[in-house]
Amino acid sequence: PAAASVAVYADFGMGQSLVSSSFAFRTATGFLSVPPATLFTVYVKAAGSSASDPAIYTQNFPGLQADSNYAVIAQGVVGTGFASNPNSLSTAFNLKVVTGARTAATNGSNVDFAIYHGVTDAPAVDVKLTGTSTFLASNAKYNDITPYLSVPANWYPIDVLAAGTSTVVASYVADLSSLGGGAAIVFASGFLTPSANNNGPAFGIFAALANGTVVQLP
Repeated sequence: PAAASVAVYADFGMGQSLVSSSFAFRTATGFLSVPPATLFTVYVKAAGSSASDPAIYTQNFPGLQADSNYAVIAQGVVGTGFASNPNSLSTAFNLKVVTGARTAATNGSNVDFAIYHGVTDAPAVDVKLTGTSTFLASNAKYNDITPYLSVPANWYPIDVLAAGTSTVVASYVADLSSLGGGAAIVFASGFLTPSANNNGPAFGIFAALANGTVVQLP
C-alpha cells in the first residue's frame, strides 16, 4: 500500500528529472529513450513529490548498452505486516532489470511474451496450456522471469499449478488474437492471501504491452 502510487525520478548526472509524478501499481509506461553507457540513479518517492523531497527507495544502475531494450519492474513490498515468501526469498522492494526486452514480435504474425512471477506470498508455480502437456513456465519462483516465448496470435486457456504437481491454483484466458506482431510481459501480481498482507490486492495475472497498456487476463 505504501507504494500504491509513486513519483519516479531519474538522475543521469545532471540532477533529478521527473519520469512520472503519479505512477500507479499495475501500470506501465512505454519504452523510454535514455543515454547509453551512463551511470544513473532512480528515486522512488511518494506520489506528487518534488525533486527535493526524500525517496522511499533509491537504486543505482550501471550504464545501459546502446541500441538495446530493457524492462524495469517494481517488485516487492514496503514496510511490515506482509507474509514471508514460501521459498524464503527476500520480498524487499526493489527494481528488477530485464535485459533483452522486446518491443515487437520476432515474427510479424506471432506474439512474443515473457512470464514474470511477482507475487511475494506465492510458492513456485508451473504455467501450462489447459488440457495439454505444454508448459509456458516451470518451477517459476517469485522474482523469476522466463525467456521470451513466441506463439501465433490466438486465444489460449492457461492453468497455474503448484510447481511439480497437478493441482490447479487458478485458470485464465490469454486472448492474444489482436496482438499479432506485438510483445508483452505477462506478470502475476497481488497476494494469494490479502488478509495476511495489509489487505493488499488479490492475486491476478496481467499483460504489459510494449506501448505501456496493461490488460488483465480474465
